[in-house]
Amino acid sequence: MKRRTFIKLSAIGAAGMVLPLQLEAQAAETSLLRPSTLITPNADFYILQIGEPVEMRAAHWRLAVTGLVDRPGMPLRLEEITAMDAVTTMRTLKCIGDPIGTEQMSNATWRGVRLRDVLQKFGVTSEAKVVVFRCADGYHTAIPLADAMREETLLAYQMNGEPLPTAHGFPIRLLNPGHYGTKNPKWIVNIQLAAHHESYWEKRGWDPIASVTLATAIGTPSEGAKIKAGAPYTVSGAAFDAGNHGGIKSVEVSVDYGQTWQEAEIWAKDTPLAWVLWKWDWQVPEKAEPVEIYARATANNGLTQDEIGIEAEPVGATGYHTVDAEIVAS
Repeated sequence: MKRRTFIKLSAIGAAGMVLPLQLEAQAAETSLLRPSTLITPNADFYILQIGEPVEMRAAHWRLAVTGLVDRPGMPLRLEEITAMDAVTTMRTLKCIGDPIGTEQMSNATWRGVRLRDVLQKFGVTSEAKVVVFRCADGYHTAIPLADAMREETLLAYQMNGEPLPTAHGFPIRLLNPGHYGTKNPKWIVNIQLAAHHESYWEKRGWDPIASVTLATAIGTPSEGAKIKAGAPYTVSGAAFDAGNHGGIKSVEVSVDYGQTWQEAEIWAKDTPLAWVLWKWDWQVPEKAEPVEIYARATANNGLTQDEIGIEAEPVGATGYHTVDAEIVAS
């Protein structure tokens, strides 16, 4: 067993997570790009929450802004929020609890208003240090006031040109740049200014900051894939750092256990707050044998992913992604 294979299996076992393997016989895989589009369609965007999605009617929904505010006022109706100055932006969301390389990462174009514009309607007292979000499904989380006042922090009401789908937080959700999905709550009904707050996942031992780490995911080939010997093949995937390291500078692929690395082509990108999509054209060797494919990213601040990383809990997975595949005679 190669050293990297041992490391990977040990890490997965320690985390109590096992990625699905394609064990049954299958035809040799042909090239395709995955993800195949920069924007994830709403129907394909990953979904995760503590319970069932909450169905809410816009006519009955209100957003209360309470706590340490200078000017308490009536809750806001949806039409009052959508009448404010709007921002349209592309953002990627990623789940904090996923092992390296899994699919709980998606990208969309969103429209909404700056959170700070909403807060300034009510005024923020000097005692306020955090902004707490309480949601219709019982979830609650908080972010530092400084993060809430960033220009990029939004209350979104549209996703890919449509009203937020129920599963994605209709009518309002938070987009908190640089942070995992735990800090991007859905179905918000109350925003509270407070001196401190212990959030839902913090009480369960998870990282209270939840900053996205530098990550690369291989989409093709999939785990256990059979690849035709001697044929061209395109290795592809996505990379993301949520802007925490200046965005993605480059992605590299190795098919010789990390001895050499080949630079992939970044074929789709937007801002550092969205993922980049990459591909590498590989002339597959003639010899039929197992192969491990590695991918790693380098950020604009010079940080390159390490081979060894934390699998997930409680701060998010690190380390580069590897896929076990098999080269088979055509």
